[in-house]
Amino acid sequence: MKIIEVTTAAQRKEFITFPKKLYKGDSFWVCPLDKETEGVFDPSKNYVFSHGEAARWILAGDDNRTIGRVAAFIDRQRAKVYSLPVGGMGFFEVIESKE
Repeated sequence: MKIIEVTTAAQRKEFITFPKKLYKGDSFWVCPLDKETEGVFDPSKNYVFSHGEAARWILAGDDNRTIGRVAAFIDRQRAKVYSLPVGGMGFFEVIESKE
């Protein structure tokens, strides 16, 4: 297993499309719009980037197939308010596997 930071266009696409494969066949899952998900990571669309940042990663299995994704965020302006700077995580999705 390896964790890969999303830095290329192909990796951004994989980050966006992974849940579509993961939840295929789940009639209760509502797919978010690709444009909206990508907008979260676009500094021109997400005002938090004026005082924060985000990173995202793909988890790849031994066969290089994507088996998960996650993102981390920090709003430096809000983090200054707390005695211990805090951030957040989101977009955490992984395949079901006991391994």
